[in-house]
Amino acid sequence: MDIQQYQHYRTAGRALNDKIIAAFVDQSIVDQAAQVLEIERQEGKLLLDSQDDLTVLMDYAFYEIRQEGKNLVERYQAEQGGDNPAERDLLAAMAGARTGLFKVESVSSERYNVELRELVGDRKVTLTDINFSQTMSPGLIVFFRPITVAEFTMTSGIAFIFPEEAGQNLAAQWVEGDEAERYARFFKLSKSKGLATEFV
Repeated sequence: MDIQQYQHYRTAGRALNDKIIAAFVDQSIVDQAAQVLEIERQEGKLLLDSQDDLTVLMDYAFYEIRQEGKNLVERYQAEQGGDNPAERDLLAAMAGARTGLFKVESVSSERYNVELRELVGDRKVTLTDINFSQTMSPGLIVFFRPITVAEFTMTSGIAFIFPEEAGQNLAAQWVEGDEAERYARFFKLSKSKGLATEFV
């Protein structure tokens, strides 16, 4: 694996996220996402458990809030496009990405890969992630949105990690509601039943 190319796309992805926020994320979007995710406010400020909650809020806003049938990623792709090939590749991958509930099958810390199989569905994913490949173990349950670009599959920036024994219960809850409702449900479940993780 070309780790430098992977890091190039990760860096480009962070810059692209900043551009999408600047273009489309306003107070109404933040308020809508915070309400659905049940992130409380005090004196007009979001009460976040950690900085990662802000990452979750932005991820929800990008993919789950739709205006005239398009989410913010699709709007940015249609109206702004990417400034370089990496951004255009990322936008194409992001526009078609959807969340999944996966079980870790194996981990290769040397290759920075995590092999996962979908619990509800038939997707198999080789996730490239420097942090997760050093910290995950087989059996863990992971809620995330795979973004596949070039020969890599990455997270969208968030992942909710659960213990193996929660898998059956989580799979049962997966079938309820649409994608936006499911995202909010699993975010809340991560607060009560999830394992501590750090988004990098």
